[in-house]
Amino acid sequence: MVTRSRPRSTRLLVIALVSVSLAIITLDYREGDAGPLAEAGRWAQTAMAPLQQAVSTVTRPVGDFFSGLAHLPSLERDNADLRNQVADLQTQIAGAGDIQDRLRTLEDLLGLKRTLDPAGIPAVVIGNGVSNFEWTITISAGSDDGVAVGQPVVAGSATSPRLVGRVVTVTPVSADVQLLIDQNFAVAGRLSTTRATGLVRGRGEQDPSMDGIPQDTQIALNGVQPVQVFTVSYEINGQQGRYPPGILIGEVSSVIQSTNALETAVTLRPAVDFSALEYVLVYKTDQSQGGSTG
Repeated sequence: MVTRSRPRSTRLLVIALVSVSLAIITLDYREGDAGPLAEAGRWAQTAMAPLQQAVSTVTRPVGDFFSGLAHLPSLERDNADLRNQVADLQTQIAGAGDIQDRLRTLEDLLGLKRTLDPAGIPAVVIGNGVSNFEWTITISAGSDDGVAVGQPVVAGSATSPRLVGRVVTVTPVSADVQLLIDQNFAVAGRLSTTRATGLVRGRGEQDPSMDGIPQDTQIALNGVQPVQVFTVSYEINGQQGRYPPGILIGEVSSVIQSTNALETAVTLRPAVDFSALEYVLVYKTDQSQGGSTG
């Protein structure tokens, strides 16, 4: 009889627990947030919150790492796109600066053209023939535009025209210009300080020289203002010189004064940067085919 009472006691205990559970659930349902189970749930959530935070702190970096690996190809593409955009913007900025420089050059030439009578002929440098034997450029204006052999070619602005050279050959649509640094080029010049005159001659890669300056001419290169050389106006047998006066040829770069020489040796730094020359203006003069000096 003892062995048969145990299962009956167990069944009674189970029935009692189920009844109590149903009673608690019913009571909790009726009480809502104020019920006993809700209160127990809040206590359990309070106890579990620190543990959940610790687990989240440990596992989140791992999850972020694997998420980053999954998005790595997309991030690389975005990075490459950003680099390309930065490069494009830098190119645009540089291009805008170059356009502004060209605009200023063209505005200067336009102002210079308006001061000429008759008007000058604008042209673009389309080629160069620099070699050991000649120093020339080719421009985009020819006889159809009024260009003729012997006409002077300048750059710069109306307030500061700078000598480039002279036209030596012409086609209907283009012309070759002998640069002032060519070894066969010569032009009369005057010093801006002493007003002494001399003959400027090209020497290729070396700075042009200026001959014929009296030996006792004092040329100070350490002054506030640079010593510049300009073209000279003169008339021979009723014929004016090829180059109008006041065109800047260059700046004196060196002076060698010797007591044994009858002249002062002077070299000039040309006023034009021939390596960066893009636009020029041809003076429409009646001079042609004559000598090579001014």
